[in-house]
Amino acid sequence: MKGKMMADANAILLVMQNPKEGSAAAHRDWYVTHHLPDVCGVPGVLRGEFAAVAPAADQPRWSNAALYWLGGDGAAILGEVFRRAGSGDWVMSDTLDGATMLMAVGEALTGRVRSAITPDAEGKDRLLYIVLTNSTPGDDAAFNAWYDDVHLPDVLAVPGFVAAQRFRLADHPALKPSPFRYAAIYEVLAGEAESAFAGLAERAGTERMVLSPTLDTVNIHAAAFAPEGVCAGSA
Repeated sequence: MKGKMMADANAILLVMQNPKEGSAAAHRDWYVTHHLPDVCGVPGVLRGEFAAVAPAADQPRWSNAALYWLGGDGAAILGEVFRRAGSGDWVMSDTLDGATMLMAVGEALTGRVRSAITPDAEGKDRLLYIVLTNSTPGDDAAFNAWYDDVHLPDVLAVPGFVAAQRFRLADHPALKPSPFRYAAIYEVLAGEAESAFAGLAERAGTERMVLSPTLDTVNIHAAAFAPEGVCAGSA
């Protein structure tokens, strides 16, 4: 069911976030207990996940990510989320650091593309590797052709990578402009994550994973997140 719901998604609501200082546990509890199921109850939301950043050498920009796979008009679904959040019917929290939050709606550029070598995985059995990118100026068409036709298959050929889907992030009048135009959501087997990311690093930039000059390597963000809460949507 999970794979089918995600495969059916034609949009995504992505919320990259940090809790306020000293509020990490309270923020997680509120999000998983209240906010995640509330948003998953909005018509058009197929699935939602709240995740915590995996340990990394570098200080993460965001400590949490919430992802909602959507079936329908992403902007309209977001509008309904805002309406319900402001209605007084939902339990809200002051634990979210709004100044560092990135919220964006994206339209699907691909379906959920499966690996031919790594078995599928459910929920907390895999990590979500979120990669936010831009093309070099004026090169969107060439960038997307390379990413969809070359890079996705190359990454999914690395053992441990389960599936991937790409989205184009769009500006919305109710949201701060996103510094990134594209998001790729990779699923990685949790038990093979270390070797999978080592394999990715080993191949990147070689003949096994040629990188395009249309990739803006200055403005890119990539981090792995471990799901802590999962809900099926109402759609």
